[in-house]
Amino acid sequence: MSRASRHAELKRTIFAESTPQGFGGISLIRLSGAHTLRLIEGLTGRHDWPPHVQRPVTLRDGSGEPIDQVMIAFHPAPHSFTGEDLAEIGCHGNPLIVRCVLEALESTGLAVSAGRGEFTRRAFLNGKLTLPQAEAVGALIEARSVSGLSMARDLMAGRLSTDLRRVLDECRAVHAEIEASFLEDDIEIDRPAIASRLENGMAFLRGLLKGAEAAPNLYKGITTVIAGAPNAGKSSLFNTLLGYERAIVHAEEGTTRDIITEHLVISGVDFIFHDTAGIRIPSSGAEQAGIDRTVAALKDAGLILYVVDARLGLKPQEYDWLRPGKTIVVLNKIDLCPQDAPDIPGFVTVRVSAKFRQGIDTLIQAMQDSFPRELPQVFLARHRRLVDQTARALRRALAVLENGQALDVLTLDLVEAITNIRTLLGDETDEDILDRIFADFCVGK
Repeated sequence: MSRASRHAELKRTIFAESTPQGFGGISLIRLSGAHTLRLIEGLTGRHDWPPHVQRPVTLRDGSGEPIDQVMIAFHPAPHSFTGEDLAEIGCHGNPLIVRCVLEALESTGLAVSAGRGEFTRRAFLNGKLTLPQAEAVGALIEARSVSGLSMARDLMAGRLSTDLRRVLDECRAVHAEIEASFLEDDIEIDRPAIASRLENGMAFLRGLLKGAEAAPNLYKGITTVIAGAPNAGKSSLFNTLLGYERAIVHAEEGTTRDIITEHLVISGVDFIFHDTAGIRIPSSGAEQAGIDRTVAALKDAGLILYVVDARLGLKPQEYDWLRPGKTIVVLNKIDLCPQDAPDIPGFVTVRVSAKFRQGIDTLIQAMQDSFPRELPQVFLARHRRLVDQTARALRRALAVLENGQALDVLTLDLVEAITNIRTLLGDETDEDILDRIFADFCVGK
């Protein structure tokens, strides 16, 4: 089904849905579509609905029996979130009342239940949002970190869409000039000038991808695994970073048998700390189960703080647990060391005394330095893939110019770049892609 036909279909129906019970025991039900006003008039008997004003009314079922005293706000098209007539009904959050309201709506034959992301999808189809802005709604709801909220808000503000639209316009202009040269013999193409324009576009796209690899960690919160040999001081470091006694600290080895998790925001960056069982081989029983979980956690970690007793140093077999590029080796118990322990080659090394909080500020700084200071614009997988493919297409187009190849070869790469950006922005998007994008949304959005 085309976007136009889908748009026409949506105009003929209203979608009703209920959010989970909210503050004060209130549940919100939304309606959107051409028959919204007719529906709320029929169920309330009220015909004066000033725009964007909440009105207290009694909502009744088909037989005229009162269901609930509700608050209704009517938002006429096009000045609503979806761009259609939209109403919001606030009823008491008792599930029985909510069900009665929904049954009353559906009994009119004008309303059907909303699908996932239905209202945001309608906003996109009605031109109220670009597709990246629509995706930002879902990203904002799903964000579990301060950084994630910031990235989603930035995407929702439309900055990425605006920036990509400029690149799209430039690619189209270059393509039009080259196509014109095929039709008119007296039009000459300035290859160096074209190359400069494409180079600028490609450099801009590469800039958008800067920090994109770290984006999933920043968006979800950085999974930070504290690992190391038994009795290296992992739990002491865990408690010190948190600022309170969360994990048991004991001189006996193997105290930690399961993973303990806590969420901490440091200078606006979310770290999800996992205090893990000490890695000791061989081991058995409950301790081995804890070690198995530690090893699994290391594979999924965004950052590893590998704690080493500075007096003993890093043993050769422990290198198996280190992950280049995402491991900070923490030499602990420096208060007991007669001299500085050497750095671990190939890894950021920080010396601390978790017991006396020495070196903790340096460790926190090293943790922050492991991730980009500036939050990336591109953090959703679909955006990253399409931006990268566009940059590659422009790189191939530049190679055509540099190698003196025929310009018709270059136009193929330009068409690919244009198509990729239009797909990202939602200018060229089929129903299957929209279904996949909105499948992860909740019904209320």
